[in-house]
Amino acid sequence: MSAPLPTIDVQAIHWPSVIRHYRLSKGLKQAALAHDLGVTQTMVSRWESATAIPSARIQARLFDLYWASQASVSRDVWLDRIERHPAVVGVINAAGRMVRASRGFCRTFDCDRHGLEGRYLHEAFEGDWAGLYDTLAASGLFEGRVSSAESMDTVTFHDRDGARRTRHVHGLHRPSFLPGPEIVWLLSGAEVSERVRDDVRARLGGQLIVRKAI
Repeated sequence: MSAPLPTIDVQAIHWPSVIRHYRLSKGLKQAALAHDLGVTQTMVSRWESATAIPSARIQARLFDLYWASQASVSRDVWLDRIERHPAVVGVINAAGRMVRASRGFCRTFDCDRHGLEGRYLHEAFEGDWAGLYDTLAASGLFEGRVSSAESMDTVTFHDRDGARRTRHVHGLHRPSFLPGPEIVWLLSGAEVSERVRDDVRARLGGQLIVRKAI
């Protein structure tokens, strides 16, 4: 029987968190960000206090600034580079679907990319990652409320041919702000032994630590 599909409602982007996190991560005063966006400092203050919502033009501009700060290539080139990455790297959208999986991801789980991409995590995996998606979504990763997370997971991949493969993966997670605007989950990690899994969980005090953006 297939695993249930996600039932979490994906909320709208939380602009106060996105704006303030971007500004503080770049060491900008409100006046400097206002200058970059062509608005007043008062308007930036209103956005950060949630008394106003930026226009569609400003929303697009903010995500262009975010993208320029994290990548110097187009979205398609960025996804192609992730596909060629030798480590475990995946891009998951707000609906919980795998958008792109790296060569290292496919090698770790002994699968091909086309058998994984487009599938829901809840459908393709059993174990910690399904719950991890629920937790990150509920914490606001896809709204811009989370800056990063670290996890130590045990997951079982369900191949389309019925085969199952279980791995322990030490994962690092962060939102990636794509032009659109869209926020996706960038999962990166490495397969580890059971002993290392236990050691990392002891250090984390459990499976997961989530760090809020502000």
